[in-house]
Amino acid sequence: MAFCDKEKQLVNSGYTTVSNKFFINYMPDAPDVRSAVYLMGLALSDSQGSDNSVDTIAQKLNITCDDVMSAYIYWQELGLVNIENGEQPKVTYLTLRDSVSSLKKIPASKYAKFSKEIQTIIEGRMITPNEFNEYFLFLENTTFEPAALLAVAKYCVELKGNSIKYQYILTVAYNEIKQGNTTLATVADNLDNRKKYDDDLKLVFKAMSTNRKIDHADREYYDKWSKEFGFTQDVIVNVAKNCKTGGMMKLDGMLCEYYKRNAMSLKEIETYVEEKNRMFDLAKAVNKSIGVYYQSVDMVIDEYISKWLSKGYDDETLLAIAKYCFKSGIRTLNGMAAVIDKLYKNGITTLAALDDYLQVIAVKDEMICKVLTLCGLARKVTANDRQLYKTWTEIWSMPQSVIEYAAEKAAGTNAPMAYINRILSDYKQHNITTTEQAKEYKTAQAQSAATTAKANVNGKSIEKRQYTDDEISALFTALDEGEN
Repeated sequence: MAFCDKEKQLVNSGYTTVSNKFFINYMPDAPDVRSAVYLMGLALSDSQGSDNSVDTIAQKLNITCDDVMSAYIYWQELGLVNIENGEQPKVTYLTLRDSVSSLKKIPASKYAKFSKEIQTIIEGRMITPNEFNEYFLFLENTTFEPAALLAVAKYCVELKGNSIKYQYILTVAYNEIKQGNTTLATVADNLDNRKKYDDDLKLVFKAMSTNRKIDHADREYYDKWSKEFGFTQDVIVNVAKNCKTGGMMKLDGMLCEYYKRNAMSLKEIETYVEEKNRMFDLAKAVNKSIGVYYQSVDMVIDEYISKWLSKGYDDETLLAIAKYCFKSGIRTLNGMAAVIDKLYKNGITTLAALDDYLQVIAVKDEMICKVLTLCGLARKVTANDRQLYKTWTEIWSMPQSVIEYAAEKAAGTNAPMAYINRILSDYKQHNITTTEQAKEYKTAQAQSAATTAKANVNGKSIEKRQYTDDEISALFTALDEGEN
């Protein structure tokens, strides 16, 4: 196996490419022969032969194999290579970083006391120069006290042991900064308070059937649940019993949901869960009735079901409306929502009210069917028919007998319903509300036709009338007033 390799972005043929970033940002600070090791290995990384080895680099540079590995550890700490340890170590060259902010060097003497004390805390391994530099950069770029960072390191070692990574220590420190803790007193007090949750967390872990070690993130979770949200230990432990899979993230998600829904006690949570399960079953049933499918019904519950229930609709009524929509060709939730909006405006929120409403529609449809038959149409009632009939009966106040009389007159015309509408509109203008008045009006029209001057327009006779601009304006103003 080749000792040196590179990322695919660095692969080339015939020559070795070295980024200017290496010469400008890295090589000036590299001691002794480490730059030579880096460049020699980079050149060999194109070869899969026996020359690609630690021995070759050591021989050509006249150094030991240990010197070669020491150089690569240096470059690994700066993020330029990755060392894979095994029976045969392998070094992979990485793409150079654009940012070199982490290369800022702080004199070790400035933090000599800190360095000695943190090495005492992390006593199971030697802290590398790069790790020291990361601690120094953190202290330089924040107002965190060195003593406070030592307290964080000690806290993390107690949790994770001496194998703790500096990234973990600095993550905990940054979390303290977010909470406004930067001094030894405030940081130590906050971390001590976190430790107090351990007995409670042991009960949580027992409820979840897990026996792993307590982590800092676990303490952060418990602090949020107990202090920020206000859940009692009894509630947290009982909810944890439902998280035997999913762990702390699932438990956090459940408690966050209950907190948002203001379900804080076990009784409130039980009620909320029952209601949520009911809405879940109802959403699936509505989807099935209306003929749609969603893999997750959470959106259906939030966007539709919960809003309909808040308006006073019950499960039975919603399912009845869904079936009605399906039979009517309305097969989307948006379409059903539009129907419910119309029903709600008419005060129809119960199954009984819906049945009464549908019965009224059925009776009206029978009357409309009779009108269709009289005017010579053999088809089903349409929404347009219903709208016309509503105008005739509710707005123009025409009785059924007058409508049927007009329908008889419209038989044989090209557009019977439109013809009926014109006749009834004429009746409305002349205050005709009975069949007798309609017949008398017809006779009067016939007599008037013989004596009234006519003008022929498009082959049809209409009375000719001229209007002034003022008259037209007055007519449209009166029309607007009438609509209001």
